[in-house]
Amino acid sequence: MKKHYLGLIALLGITLAVACKKDKDEEVPYDEVKQAAIDEQTIKDYIAANNITGMQRDTTGVYWKVLQNGINEDTIALDDRFNISYKGWLLNGTRFDSANNTTFNDIRLGSTGLIAGFKVGPQKTSKKGVVQYLIPSVLGYRNRQQGSIPPNSVLKFEVTVNDFYY
Repeated sequence: MKKHYLGLIALLGITLAVACKKDKDEEVPYDEVKQAAIDEQTIKDYIAANNITGMQRDTTGVYWKVLQNGINEDTIALDDRFNISYKGWLLNGTRFDSANNTTFNDIRLGSTGLIAGFKVGPQKTSKKGVVQYLIPSVLGYRNRQQGSIPPNSVLKFEVTVNDFYY
């Protein structure tokens, strides 16, 4: 009978040890504040390493620079539909997306169908204006892989606002 109890105790001990062991592949909780600080430094380092001048920081944390002024003072609003041309890169120079004369008839700039950081750039210029901006990962795809975009990636976009309308 003692052997039976010893076997059960040993089995219980092994079960507890395995259950309490942390899985190597267990996902670490996402710390947005920590990642935002990492992204901020990454962006500052990128700007310095590439001798980029004239970048401004939006209150959201997006860095932007108008490359070409638009034709008037009117800027796109979050409830506008829009037509843009754009290119998107990772900071290592890898282009992950581009499109010419893309019309968003069913999506407004403020829609949830766009990453939060993407909405900032087009608002910085008017029709026919071109803006370049750097989006921290916390306003992009965060810690999720998105196609060829690795988790926690700062994104670089260049957007031409071709037209916008309500």
